[in-house]
Amino acid sequence: MPPFLLSIESFSTFLDDFAAGTLPRAEWSHAVHLAVATTLIHGGGTVATVRDRILRYNDSQGIVSTPDYGYHETVTCFWVERIGELIGGLGRHATAYDAARAVVAAFAHRGRLFDFYYSYNLLESREARAAYLPPDIPDILRA
Repeated sequence: MPPFLLSIESFSTFLDDFAAGTLPRAEWSHAVHLAVATTLIHGGGTVATVRDRILRYNDSQGIVSTPDYGYHETVTCFWVERIGELIGGLGRHATAYDAARAVVAAFAHRGRLFDFYYSYNLLESREARAAYLPPDIPDILRA
């Protein structure tokens, strides 16, 4: 488990740092993306909320999105859907901290899970980066 999820206090500090744009860019990992998105979704946020917070953080770190780099809408939508599925089963008493720990435990080591849903060509396209595109690998072919 990443250090920011070892206690409620470290999680709270992490969220404050993210919101302030002071989380070091070197720590902007897949697990961090998952934890932030989970917290936002748990609090009633949507894909638009997650997108806004990622872009705001990226801007605070000088990360410029282009048609070929930076924020990726299809990947964000994919992970928001996976997060929603997982936290939907946690029960109504689960806190954002509980949800973030569960999501990071389930998915931090599976950063390329979308490869089972999307072909390389589709996912690397400018269209998929700019707007949500549905998976192009049929369910029956997913491992």
